[in-house]
Amino acid sequence: MTTMRRSELIRPGMCGHNSLFAGQIGDWTWDAVTAACGTDVLRARDASGAPTYLSFYYYRVRGSRRFHLRSPAFGDELHITTRLFGFGSESVLTLHRITRSAEKAALPLDPGDFYAFADPDCLYVENFNRWVARGSGGTNAGLVRSSPPNFAHGHLPALPEKFSPRHAYGRARRELTFLDHEDDRLETELRVDYEVDPSRDLNGAGLLYFAAYFSIVDRVLLHLWRHLGRDDRSFLARLVVDQQLCYLGNADAGQPLTAALRHWRRPDGHEAVDVVLSDRGTGRLLAVCSLRLEGERDQ
Repeated sequence: MTTMRRSELIRPGMCGHNSLFAGQIGDWTWDAVTAACGTDVLRARDASGAPTYLSFYYYRVRGSRRFHLRSPAFGDELHITTRLFGFGSESVLTLHRITRSAEKAALPLDPGDFYAFADPDCLYVENFNRWVARGSGGTNAGLVRSSPPNFAHGHLPALPEKFSPRHAYGRARRELTFLDHEDDRLETELRVDYEVDPSRDLNGAGLLYFAAYFSIVDRVLLHLWRHLGRDDRSFLARLVVDQQLCYLGNADAGQPLTAALRHWRRPDGHEAVDVVLSDRGTGRLLAVCSLRLEGERDQ
């Protein structure tokens, strides 16, 4: 079983002007891998018996003006079609197509259709995950690859190479952006300091939570909003139609970080933002995130 479907009623802990829905989708990814790969992701252990975690390495949310990451609201019924693809013994790709239509959810999830991103009433989510564990130092900065021996992956289908997420996150690592800025105009550059908050940024394993990266990016984006003289109401009304995030490192509680932001104006008048998150002391790269935003004037 590599394709699965579920229906979910959106509750207060699953949505809002925050990272809750991104976290919820990540939980669905873990559920799907558990169901398809014979491994209890929540209790996974490596060959030595040490805990191992299905970490997020690449996360993309592609939506539209009609349906984006912050569209779901209390009481919405969503239908999720999920399909897994194999990337060897240490990684797995999960695709989610999320819609309000049960009829659309019943359609096959074909990679060609998925990567066309053609339906404005669907949210398309890519999660590329890798198995990791803490290294001998025991800190979040020293995570190492570590797959559980019972992770069954041979039955997972291969994704056509042209759709591989490795092309996207490879570019992000090399160029510190997912986007082609050749025709864009750089308008603003900011640096924002941040400290990993032990009261809200860590998950139950003590790692910097994958959804917290979304929150950190949003905090940096809010700095841009205020720098440009925009009010908080317009920030809440922002329309992010595409967000790509590559996770390149983790951090411990209290760790000082720096976010470097670049804000671009695109030829169509819309905006793009790149955020590069790094360790303030060492420069160690933690994440690269690119966002495409559409303007309120078109609503």
